Amino acid sequence: MIAVTPLLLTLKHPFRIAHGSSLVRNNALVRIGPGFGEAALPPYYPTTFQDVKEYVLDNENLLIDALRSNPIDLIGTLSKLPPGPSPAIAAIDQALHDLWGKQLGKPLFSLFGIHPSAIPPSSYALPIPESLADLDDQLDSLLHFPFLKLKIGSGNPDFDEAIVRRTRERFDGTLCADVNAGWALDVALKMIPAMADLDLAFIEQPIKAGENDDWHLLKRMLPNNRVPLIADESVQGPNDIIELAGAVSGVNIKLAKCGGIQPAIRMIQLARTLDLSVMLGCMIESSVALTAAAHLGGLVDYLDLDGQLHLAKDPFSGLSFDAGKISLPAGPGLGVVERT
Repeated sequence: MIAVTPLLLTLKHPFRIAHGSSLVRNNALVRIGPGFGEAALPPYYPTTFQDVKEYVLDNENLLIDALRSNPIDLIGTLSKLPPGPSPAIAAIDQALHDLWGKQLGKPLFSLFGIHPSAIPPSSYALPIPESLADLDDQLDSLLHFPFLKLKIGSGNPDFDEAIVRRTRERFDGTLCADVNAGWALDVALKMIPAMADLDLAFIEQPIKAGENDDWHLLKRMLPNNRVPLIADESVQGPNDIIELAGAVSGVNIKLAKCGGIQPAIRMIQLARTLDLSVMLGCMIESSVALTAAAHLGGLVDYLDLDGQLHLAKDPFSGLSFDAGKISLPAGPGLGVVERT
């Protein structure tokens, strides 16, 4: 069975980042036999549900052929997929990995030789608050977490800095700030040094994506004691990692951006050879995509896999998230189970 169905995710609260605010996400669920995969479709990405459905159905014969083998030819099947929307390819990649693991009767982390004990704590991301009082309300229930990520890029750089300063006054754990491409280059040149005293693990994507040369210019113009910088929206594939080497401290790899588990593994290996730190991140996704990413958690320095915590209801069970500590399910493949 090959199927593509809507996966409506309703959030507990409006999730505001520099790209905008939303209360729902309309993702796509891909099924290949008993294997599950998810295409994240944030409103600021160009890919639609129809794009995902058309891509999967255009490759239906290839996927049906794959189902005839036990175990499937995982790498061979993935290598035959034509170019297409990254979220659609990522969903197929996840579903085939889930199927492969179920056929072999083992969880992915075991098949990859990755021990769950190597998984670092995940950050919990706070949306841009409406005010500092709103921020305080959010922080009241989160101060026991070991790692917080602040979404900034509000359009008001002074408010962005105030968000980070207020949080640091109240929180002594690992802290980072994610601008989501919300600053112009001149604003970034002002803001990054202004927050150098706040003991940030890193600042993520301070400048707009699309011009990788701007990262090199930013590095040349910043003082040497700058906060480490991690690129997210600027990193869509391996070529971006190569182009950004020497300008950034690390990269944020997401399955929906790069096309799934296998491309993510290759990008992690590439980043390591270039002496870059690696974060494995997420969109607003269900436990299907989040668990798929978490199986690679032992390979990276930072995790940001909190998406299911922002959902009013997760239609799947999979990874568990206990104040930043991620535990993987023991079931075969992804180990996710559809809730009834």
